[in-house]
Amino acid sequence: MKSSSDCWDQTRALEGVGGDSEFLNELVEIFCAACPTLLDSLEDSIAARRFFSAADTAHMLGRAARNLAATGVMETALTVEMMARGKEFDDIDNAFRVLRQEAGRLLDALANFRLGRPGFPDS
Repeated sequence: MKSSSDCWDQTRALEGVGGDSEFLNELVEIFCAACPTLLDSLEDSIAARRFFSAADTAHMLGRAARNLAATGVMETALTVEMMARGKEFDDIDNAFRVLRQEAGRLLDALANFRLGRPGFPDS
């Protein structure tokens, strides 16, 4: 099993925001707030077999993960998105479980990042 520290590339994420660590901190904060809601919405859409909603929500989650160079979440969100767009609901539940696991690992890693950063409520 992978450790939570290898689920995002902090250096690449920082490069992606032009080296602006304050902006990266803001992106991390936004992702941590939005991710659980997006996952719950995606789960509801999958359960109701609302493929447009599921695809759009998975896309949003994947794009948000891309901003953090979080490849695991980005790739699994894309898998769920493509399955929903193709109305392939037979295996989408398994793909969603993997996405939820990857997102959980990422949220753990981001929580650790936030603990080590000045200016966050937990520091």
